[in-house]
Amino acid sequence: MNKSVKMILAGVAIIALSANAFAHGDDCGYGHGPMGMDPERMEKMHEQHLATLHDKLKLTAQQEPAWTKFAAQHPLPGQLKRPDPAEMEKLNAPQRLEKGLEHLRAMEARLAEHLAALKEFYAVLTPEQQKVFDDQMPRFDGRRGQRGK
Repeated sequence: MNKSVKMILAGVAIIALSANAFAHGDDCGYGHGPMGMDPERMEKMHEQHLATLHDKLKLTAQQEPAWTKFAAQHPLPGQLKRPDPAEMEKLNAPQRLEKGLEHLRAMEARLAEHLAALKEFYAVLTPEQQKVFDDQMPRFDGRRGQRGK
């Protein structure tokens, strides 16, 4: 089997397993929201991160409107409600996977909106501010807890 086929099969397996966990809702014992965190706590952490970032960037009055728009575009998945677990139990496996895929597409749309706001904000930053911003944002490269280092 070539590498592409293996990658596709691995992706399908991950989606199938994710859909199964998604179908069971939050009853897996890990907490209230995504990644087991309480949604209110996640919101508070997000607000603290934004406040810290705002202070570190030392924005000018001209940059504040772009900041306000960026900060209002909230990418957290907690804003997208999961389907009712009781409803999911009534569905067969393909239907549950379709629901899971719908949810992922909605999350992708939210991230696309957030990216557009981020790009607009990033464009008004000075090169020094861009460096600070880059150091403070998640890297999505598998390195956890190393933001800003």
